[in-house]
Amino acid sequence: MGVQGFVSFLENHPQIYRDVRFMKSRLLIDGANLIHLLYFDSNLDQNHGGEYAAFEELIEKFIAALRACEITPYVLLDGGSDHTDKKLETTTKRAEDRIQKAHRAAESGEKCHILPQLANLVLKQTLDRLNVPMATCYAEADQEIASLAREWQCPVLSNDSDFYIFDLPGGLLPISKFQWEGLMKRGSQSYIPCKGYNISSFCTLFDIQRQLLPTFAALAGNDYVKLQRMDSSISWGQYAPAGSRTSFRLEGLTCWLRNFKQPQEALEGALELMGGLTIKKKLKVQQSLAQGMEEYELPPSTLKRFFIHGTAPPFLAPEE
Repeated sequence: MGVQGFVSFLENHPQIYRDVRFMKSRLLIDGANLIHLLYFDSNLDQNHGGEYAAFEELIEKFIAALRACEITPYVLLDGGSDHTDKKLETTTKRAEDRIQKAHRAAESGEKCHILPQLANLVLKQTLDRLNVPMATCYAEADQEIASLAREWQCPVLSNDSDFYIFDLPGGLLPISKFQWEGLMKRGSQSYIPCKGYNISSFCTLFDIQRQLLPTFAALAGNDYVKLQRMDSSISWGQYAPAGSRTSFRLEGLTCWLRNFKQPQEALEGALELMGGLTIKKKLKVQQSLAQGMEEYELPPSTLKRFFIHGTAPPFLAPEE
């Protein structure tokens, strides 16, 4: 889920998005986001076992809309957890939240965004029947999607805030702004009206260096960095400009980062702001921030050969 509150923060700056008439392109799709878009936005049953036939029909219509616009979809799904358990705290918290939601739904009957058990299976079986290229990654799909998107220079369809941080040549198409049910035409060519995002727009609007975006994500607190759990949080809101109405924390952080050119400078500046840390605590914070930033470094794609030649990527066993 990336940086908490980041997508909402950008909603307060709509000028950061550009209008796109999307057609004739490859498209890498975040499968987890696609499931939520199609199922929850269509008001299907959540509390009585699910509406799988209706869900299957929605998937068919979605793929048909893409193909009508000569868009070639590739769907990537999350696999298991990383063997290092870097996101164990986040994963555990989300599991606890799902249990609480299910309990509340059972007691009150309200819709709590609980995905029916077989929704993932229905998605996979339907995509397979429709001959849509699809892969389940060994671990989380974000890095795999971003790496392949960089090599193919095509956009990513997702709402995950991490894709607002990755440096993607083809940019991001936020799935919540992807109007696939409202196809339009330019001459004889159909296209999907949507919005596009690129990190260049973010850096221009907020006047920060593009190499600082992973630093921004780590200092804001992503899935790998929980500074508040280390008694090392900073009140970024104090750096927000006067008159800021929402998202003081992220607004202030972007303003503070304007003073730096390189990630290391910014990290050293942040540690100074924390003040009073013991050597042990300081080392722990440095390691946590570095780990958070590493998540946005993109290795060569392991899925390109799979989609083109059908060759499965090697499974790298964890080091002893």
